Amino acid sequence: MEILKKTAIGLLLAAVALFSIAVITPAATKQSNHVHTYEQLDREIGNTLKLTAGATAVSAVISLLPDDTCTPIAEQFAELGTYFVIVLSALYLEKYLITILGFVSFSILIPLVCLILGIGILGKKDKANVLALKLGIFAILIYFLIPLSVKTSEAIYNTYETTMEETLTTANEITVTDEDANAVEKFLSWIKNAAVTVVDYVTGLLSRFVEAIAVMMVTSCLIPILVVIFFSWLMRLLFKVDISFIDIKLLPGKKRHLLPKIESEEK
Repeated sequence: MEILKKTAIGLLLAAVALFSIAVITPAATKQSNHVHTYEQLDREIGNTLKLTAGATAVSAVISLLPDDTCTPIAEQFAELGTYFVIVLSALYLEKYLITILGFVSFSILIPLVCLILGIGILGKKDKANVLALKLGIFAILIYFLIPLSVKTSEAIYNTYETTMEETLTTANEITVTDEDANAVEKFLSWIKNAAVTVVDYVTGLLSRFVEAIAVMMVTSCLIPILVVIFFSWLMRLLFKVDISFIDIKLLPGKKRHLLPKIESEEK
């Protein structure tokens, strides 16, 4: 009877592992199941590319102005490209991690959980059961890591949507695809219509681009890092808890029951 019980448990855990690999993994890594997350990431990537092109165009146009007063500002615009590359790298990394983490969670970690749980149950090893529980929670947490960070970033990104749109409009208007003289003339006409000096105009434009970069750095880099730190803290807290089972005698003549007891490993 004991052999049949162990065999049934082993087959059940094997079935769960196979189901995770064959059914859950394809669903977890399928793009159509993460439409909103991909759309938000593509939106941020597209805006970043537009701002990169705009900053490059502004730098080129300013460098063509007859007066060298704005040359340092043109250099500042050129240096913005480095920060845009960082933002783009973070966004593409998040985009790829959606699929990677889904695969790792349900094709590697969950089957590993089933294996460890089988060792714990069949070998009557409580520590193996605890490890399996912790590993299973970890697998679920890392799967939701990117969607949660993107959702949090979206809330901040939408707050500055108006400012971002204004900067993107300026970035779309600025171009040096025409002859250099025409580009400079167009740029100077914008400044004339704004009724400000050249230095004030390009300085204000630089401030808007810097603000856009700051928002993107927060939403694309800082927020995911904070989410990872939060998950790390949560897992650290989880791994400090040892779940064991002890026998408790209730009343004389009654059978003993198993009750959960949570103890800190530090004790």
